[in-house]
Formats: sequence, C-alpha cells, structure tokens
Amino acid sequence: MQKDIRVRKINRGTVIDHISAGQALNVLKILGITKEHPKITLTVAINVPSKRIGVKDIVKVEGLELRGEEIDKISLIAPEATINIVRDYKVIEKKKVE
Repeated sequence: MQKDIRVRKINRGTVIDHISAGQALNVLKILGITKEHPKITLTVAINVPSKRIGVKDIVKVEGLELRGEEIDKISLIAPEATINIVRDYKVIEKKKVE
C-alpha cells in the first residue's frame, strides 16, 4: 500500500492534530482565525484516517505559534487534540490540550 502525504509540512507555526472529526472549522472559529490574517496560511484536513481515534481533523496554521490561552480554548471543542509547535519544519514542542 502506498502512503501519500496529503498535507505538506509547514516551516513555522502550529499544527493542531487529533481534532474530533468535523470540528476543525469550529476550532478556527473559537480561535478567531479568519481570512483577515494576511500573514497566516491555513491548511484544514477533515475526516482523515487515524489509528488512534478512527477519523480526525487536522489544522495547520503557518505563521502563528499559538499561546497558552489560545490552546486552552481548543480544549473546549477538541479535548483530545495535540498541539505541535513547528520551527524550521521540525516539531520543537508537543503537548496535549488541557
């Protein structure tokens, strides 16, 4: 079976992984991330197969590293989410929402 990379890596920013299926757009809404942020590139993947939770959503926010209070908001909608802070295409910090 061939494995495809469906979403490219980001250089700098935040990856919100293991979002409950169908909740990615709600995560963006609660964070207030919209098209009015010209320096942010968003990638949203919905209903992605996951070994851990069956089906999940993923949000990649390139150009913005989420802070504590923003991460806390995510837990209201996606309590199983994992936050990855990325710099130079590498995950430098990984944490679960609380």
